[in-house]
Amino acid sequence: MYDRCSNADIEKVKNLLKEGGYENEWLQAMEEAQTGLPSINNPDLLLAEDKLLKRIQKSASISTAHKNRYTWLPYAAAILILVSAAMFFIRSPNIVPARELAKTKKTPSVEKDSVHKWIKLPDGTSVQLNANSHLDYPESFAGKKNREVSLTGEAYFDVKHDAAHPFIIHTGKIKTTVLGTAFNISAYSAKKGVTVTVTRGKVMVEDEQKTLAVLTPDQQLVWSGDKSAKKLNVNADVAIEWKKSDLIMDDITLADAAKMITSRYGMNVQFKNDKVKDCRFTAAFLNSNGINQVLSVLGDITGATLQLKNHTIIIDGNGC
Repeated sequence: MYDRCSNADIEKVKNLLKEGGYENEWLQAMEEAQTGLPSINNPDLLLAEDKLLKRIQKSASISTAHKNRYTWLPYAAAILILVSAAMFFIRSPNIVPARELAKTKKTPSVEKDSVHKWIKLPDGTSVQLNANSHLDYPESFAGKKNREVSLTGEAYFDVKHDAAHPFIIHTGKIKTTVLGTAFNISAYSAKKGVTVTVTRGKVMVEDEQKTLAVLTPDQQLVWSGDKSAKKLNVNADVAIEWKKSDLIMDDITLADAAKMITSRYGMNVQFKNDKVKDCRFTAAFLNSNGINQVLSVLGDITGATLQLKNHTIIIDGNGC
């Protein structure tokens, strides 16, 4: 239905938007529209709904004085696809900008692909998935004693601290429990073996019968399918080498992002207006995106101007 939007449909939506008060309906239309995009070959391409809405409101000079509701979602969804295709982020199959990043609802199936993903769980926990990996998790942890997820493959977890609700990762017969920490789990074939490596904090690893180990930073547990387990002292950075190609900017300022860009790409960064330094945003650049792609997307998300001149990134803007 999304490729059959007439000019009259477009004008109808524009007129409704000009009356204002349809933010919730617009975001609902975005969510509905994203489920109906079989022609887009990029499963990781998710749009920044709130940013898109602001862009369209600005261009249409939309007021928010009226609050009447209309049954206009099909038309809004059609407009949404047309405008988003023209305006937002169809630059790289590896860019996953803004609000909902690589979100996977809990399902009994195991979907796999060859790219990295980044997931922000409902409790604020950050998860980087390696290639051919999948995470099952509920849409909400509310009302649950524990925050439990299931992993197939390899992932790096940065768990949001919540002492009252332990975070538990299931990988076959192995259960890893944490309160708030950062660690890597490799379990592509949970029946054959699971490896847990801690970079920060402390985790407890158990099988079906007993506690196998309590791990602290630079410690690793290797569990084999024959139920043998070895606790080792390691360099945790080696275990997470796979994720260094990803650039995760999770609710940070442009000033913090500039430091990450300097470290990753070896570029100098210069701010022409200090006000723009405090602009906060969330974005994930996966599988070694180039610097030009990163700068382009950050400009779209924050409204800032980012230009690369003579190995220096010049950032300007009015602030957020």
